[in-house]
Parts: sequence; C-alpha cells; structure tokens
Amino acid sequence: MIRAFTCFCLFTLCTTALVRADERIRQVQEELRKRNLYFGNVDGQESTELSGALKHYQTRKGFSATGSVDDETAASLHIQALASAKTLPDLPVLRSDRASALPEDKRLALQKEGNLEVAPSPAPPAEPPDPAQNVVPERVTKLVQDYLRDAETDDVPAQAKYFSFPVEYFSHGLVDQQFVAGDIHDYVKRWPERKYTLTTPVTFFASGEEETIVEFTIGFDLQSKARTKKNKASGHTRNWWTLRPEGGELKIVSIREQRLRE
Repeated sequence: MIRAFTCFCLFTLCTTALVRADERIRQVQEELRKRNLYFGNVDGQESTELSGALKHYQTRKGFSATGSVDDETAASLHIQALASAKTLPDLPVLRSDRASALPEDKRLALQKEGNLEVAPSPAPPAEPPDPAQNVVPERVTKLVQDYLRDAETDDVPAQAKYFSFPVEYFSHGLVDQQFVAGDIHDYVKRWPERKYTLTTPVTFFASGEEETIVEFTIGFDLQSKARTKKNKASGHTRNWWTLRPEGGELKIVSIREQRLRE
C-alpha cells in the first residue's frame, strides 16, 4: 500500500514536470542563445547544459558561478519580471527554439566569440530596393502570406521551396536543404495543428545591391496532441527575412525570429 502510494506521488510529480515550463528559465535560455553560450532547446526547463552555460556567463561577467538564475544574473541578462506571463509548454515552440545540431568544435568557437552584451541595434533607415530587384511591398506581402499558408500544411517540400540554399536558418547558422527539410518535418510532427496570422504590414528594414531585409510580425497558435493531451502555445514573433531575386522568384537567404514577450 505504501509502495503504491509512493509510486503514485512520483508519477504525479513527473507528470507535473512534463507539462510545466518556467517563463523566467525560457527567457534565460533565449538570452544565452543570443550570446552563443547556450545551444540546448529553449523550453523553459532547467538542465545541466543550461547550468553550464550560466556558469560560463557568470564567470566571464565576474559573478559568482552558481549555475543558477540569481537576481544579479537575471538583471545582467535583462530578464523581465512578468507578473502574469503566458505559460508555454515544455517543448520548443519556435523553430529557432530547437537545439542546434552544431559540432562541438563550432560550438566552442561560437562560445569563445560570444558577446556578453546584446544591445538592440537601431533599425537602419528603410531604403527602397533597387528597381531591378522587383521587390515591392505587394509582392513581398504576398510571399509572406503564401509562406504562412504553406507553413500550416504538412507538405515539407512546399515549405522548403522558399529558401535559397545554403541559408542562414534561425539560430542554426548556415545550413543545407537536408537540414531544413528535417527541421520542418520534426516541427510538423511536434505541432500538427498550426495557424499563423500576419499582424503588421511588411516593411523594408534595409536593402542592398542584391538583397533586401524585410520585417514583419506574426501571431501563432499551435496545438500538439502528444501524450494523449493537447498542449497549446500561442503568441507573437517579430521576423526578419533577407530576400534575393533568383530566376524570377524571391528567395529567403536568411531568416530570423524573436518571440515577443506578452
């Protein structure tokens, strides 16, 4: 009887841990990822990898290397104190939240070069693209809308066709078509129900001779049927695409996203 009760308590604790993610931890993971110090999943869960990244950051900042999120570390990382933050599942929600499959030597090189401070850079003045690029707001808006509609399907090739390879892919660096296809496949499996909404106009962030950077915000609603219980995630992201005309089409050569904390 006692053994059965103990097992039940352990099962309850484990089950609770599976569905609970901590917003503060998720923010720390996001900030350390930006600094090329953390390469695990952004999922709001504590781990030995996160603790090691925190110790690395704390040591370089001259803090006590506790490996935990104390007030000094949280302030240094500009972690927001949210009274009623929306709780996300303990799964990677964004595509950039999944652990990057980087080899160890590249991770070490990135850690060595990582910036301890990530100051938001002001947007450069928006410049119209070269007319020869044929990159106009209407065309780019349609491209984004088509991308979002295809992103709601399970068709991996239809989602991968928007990229020029190799592509600077979220926080994963320069990757090939096989990596992107595998990532899309995993994401579709993790979140079988997806809805995306363009919530701001597409604006020109910057432009160059051959490439144009655009910025826009989207809302997302995700559902997972894993563990026989639906997990949901919703929110907004700010997105940046670098576009380049190729063979009469516009292709994404770089893609980034940032979760907007709500």
